[in-house]
Amino acid sequence: MDADDAPTPPDATATAEPRIVLRPGPLEGAERRRVAIAAVAPVALVFVLFLPFVIWGAATLGAVAGGALVYGGMLALAAGFVMADREQGRQCPACLHRNPRKAPNCDGCSYDLAARPRFACQERHRVHLDPGMCACGRRLQQLPGSGGIGREIAVILKVGAWLLAFLVGMGLLFQYVG
Repeated sequence: MDADDAPTPPDATATAEPRIVLRPGPLEGAERRRVAIAAVAPVALVFVLFLPFVIWGAATLGAVAGGALVYGGMLALAAGFVMADREQGRQCPACLHRNPRKAPNCDGCSYDLAARPRFACQERHRVHLDPGMCACGRRLQQLPGSGGIGREIAVILKVGAWLLAFLVGMGLLFQYVG
């Protein structure tokens, strides 16, 4: 068989299946510790904010601890969720490689982490990371960029902090009025 008669290998980019979005893996030890600290800190902060009521004699230590667990616990759930989401956001959706914060491209596969392009067919069978053809035969179209959950969670945390400040203010007002 001559070199001229040898079959040419097919173009790898033309026949390759587009990569699909992988689910983020579990958090590593240091990341789990950061999430735990972010989830415990609001409870401790609320406890410290409620301590003046114990000093002024308006509440018992048990009541303050209970209030800190209830109101700080609600803030802690939101803070822990946001921190876990941010830690998992550092993983590349194509190869699950952990990248440094604000890395523009993945160190493992060079995926664009800044833009995070995603593609799907009109039927939205599966989200892909590369343009190409869907298994159903339709061309993959780029999806609009996701805004993330940061803005919504920030609003929720601001409303929660305002409600906490309102409760503390009302408690102080009722203490002086009553």
